[in-house]
Amino acid sequence: MVAMHNTGRPRYTREEMNVAVIGNYVPRQCGLATFTTDVATWLSRTLGPRSDVFVVAMNDRPEGYDYPPMVRFEVQANNPRDYPRAADYVNLSGVDLVCVQHEFGIFGGPMGIYLTDLMRDLKKPVVTTAHTVLPDPTPERRRAMVEVAELSDAVIVMSEKSVEILEDVYGVPRDKMSLIHHGVPDMPFADADDYKDRWGLQGKTVILTFGLLHSRKGIEYMIRAMPAIVERFPDAVYVVLGATHPPLKRREGEKYRFFLKRTARELGVEDNVIFYDRFVTLEELNSFLASCDVYVTPYLDMNQIVSGTLAYAIGLGKPVISTPYFYARELLDHGRGILVPVKDPEAMSRAMIDLLSNPEKMRGMRESAYEFGRKMIWEEVSREYVDLFGKVLAGRKVAPVREMHRQPVMLRDLPRPKLDYLVRITDATGVIHKSHFDIPDRGSGYTTEDNALALEAAVLAHVLTDDPLSLDLARTNIGLLSYMQRPDGHFHNSLGYDKSFADDAGSEECQGKALEGLGVTIALEPDEGLASFAKAMFDDALPNLEPTSLRATAYTICGCYHYLTRLPGASIVAGVLEREASKLNAAYEKYSSPGWEWFEGSLYYANGILPRALLLAYRETGLEPYRSAGLESLGFLVRESYRDGMFDLVGNQGWHRKGGERAKFEQLPIEAESITSACIDAYLIERNEQWLEMARAAFEWFLGRNALDQPLYDFASFSCSDGLLFGEVDPNRSAEATIHWLIALLRIQTALHLEPAGAGSDVTAGT
Repeated sequence: MVAMHNTGRPRYTREEMNVAVIGNYVPRQCGLATFTTDVATWLSRTLGPRSDVFVVAMNDRPEGYDYPPMVRFEVQANNPRDYPRAADYVNLSGVDLVCVQHEFGIFGGPMGIYLTDLMRDLKKPVVTTAHTVLPDPTPERRRAMVEVAELSDAVIVMSEKSVEILEDVYGVPRDKMSLIHHGVPDMPFADADDYKDRWGLQGKTVILTFGLLHSRKGIEYMIRAMPAIVERFPDAVYVVLGATHPPLKRREGEKYRFFLKRTARELGVEDNVIFYDRFVTLEELNSFLASCDVYVTPYLDMNQIVSGTLAYAIGLGKPVISTPYFYARELLDHGRGILVPVKDPEAMSRAMIDLLSNPEKMRGMRESAYEFGRKMIWEEVSREYVDLFGKVLAGRKVAPVREMHRQPVMLRDLPRPKLDYLVRITDATGVIHKSHFDIPDRGSGYTTEDNALALEAAVLAHVLTDDPLSLDLARTNIGLLSYMQRPDGHFHNSLGYDKSFADDAGSEECQGKALEGLGVTIALEPDEGLASFAKAMFDDALPNLEPTSLRATAYTICGCYHYLTRLPGASIVAGVLEREASKLNAAYEKYSSPGWEWFEGSLYYANGILPRALLLAYRETGLEPYRSAGLESLGFLVRESYRDGMFDLVGNQGWHRKGGERAKFEQLPIEAESITSACIDAYLIERNEQWLEMARAAFEWFLGRNALDQPLYDFASFSCSDGLLFGEVDPNRSAEATIHWLIALLRIQTALHLEPAGAGSDVTAGT
């Protein structure tokens, strides 16, 4: 049906179309917030008063923002439990369709993958706008984008290149994609001089770059072009408009802006370079853009697939000089702009001088850009969105999308990882070994084993939640490990509170646990300094390590596996993994028999680490005997430990010898965590959801699904009991127990976002 609204232009409508838009929203300061605000506002206008449009806003800080009424639900990006709640809100809100604004960085989890939990729970069709489409993604980024595309009924892109990349690299069908241009304000074709007075730029030739300040913008190269431009056009000024990108400002302050100002000063053009350090309103931005004579995007990333600021400049009919990133090559075709090589100030100055010297050329470029920009104004763009929504809804009515297969274990009811207790029992040296109740026992000092485990938990938390607190903890833990490492590469295990070593050298198991913690850091930690430091320590520890105990062997295999996921060409590490895996497999072949498929004559503690090590060895080497032995031994361990719908773990008051009775108490967190982790790896290899259910059951041992029907984890203090005693839960809450809880939680949460994979996969097990 076609109706009319107050501009006299036709608009699409039906009796109603209610739309929920998911993305950032102003006053949050980022380009995506501006875009989401514009698209939601214009959808509401285009659909008319009988339709309802609202926003689910992503927050990057606990206090949120002072949103207008358009925002009706807020999600803390790093809280996985908020995503299914948001889906419930949308499902209960009479929504016909959901429009997702997808950018990797705004959603929580690895590569923003928490979004898929929300999308799976939605009972409405989804149209996703892809703001970042990388031509050479990491495997993790590719998987994340593929999953979002698969969960979408349609995908909107803003450039032809995006269509090509999504089809060729990500396998998204072309008929699932729609090209709809980035929206721009509807401004008249006006003379720049009419707007300069407002900004004190009258009489100036204005060159402008707009956007959140970041080193990838390449602004220093335009500043280096200014001396030659000013020599030819003394009235020329280069205006750098925009605040520093908030995450960058939190990390580095105004380091980049100060560098730019210093560069201008050293080149003698400080009076010709003007910085407006603030996040401007849309009206102010339009006025600034209208006042410029030439717009510049000297960006350094040639893979940039869209630029809202460049789209705005074209929409206002501005001559543009740009480096040849994907979007610029496409948008500035047919004489709408000039492309210059990246990081080439001389080419930039030559192009600018030539353009400013040729008013007719500038006029023609302006007219060509403005004419093209007419199809990009928000009124037209929102109409295209609504037309696409109508087609998607019609398709759903004709052929409803089948309900997707859901994993039996979902994130919605898993606790959120909390590091508070770990922080409380960690001082400037490291994590304190023991506690009386939940009070740190400083007399117990510190151990390498605890701090290696804590390092692993902190790195997993940093990857999963991007919580800066976890990075601080990781630095403390690895600092303690460095202090504990001897010149021969081996580690002491015990350190007194007075910082004196309490042993000559730690056990073989201590060495293996140190390698696993360092290996996880090498594999996953995005902070390159921390990962590099861990690598140096790992390399020093490995040459003199030839463990004889089975658990030390298993921890060594795990550490080597993690190392090789990031550095697969490390032949020495690969050799150690193969040597130790062969030893562990030989032990299994020696002791295993029908009904006792195990590595030794008893079930002791941390039993899950043994089958897990062989499963990781299989993933690295592809050798079938490791897979077979790993699954068989894990199956035996589960049969011996799982009964009456729960894990009743082997207790350390006698353990479980072959042919003997199984000790019931004391049951330890290390056992529950080791089984959780091993079952996760079995699931990732086998794609059998029974393994995921067993991982969940082992994890829920911490939460009261155990022989005493009592939780070990305390949600008030975020700490974990040391174990199940006879008839009661141990009142003491040590570092080791709480860290095992955290590792189990972090691994099972992240495993739900990983594509199951077999041998040779680059997915780090249990992360």
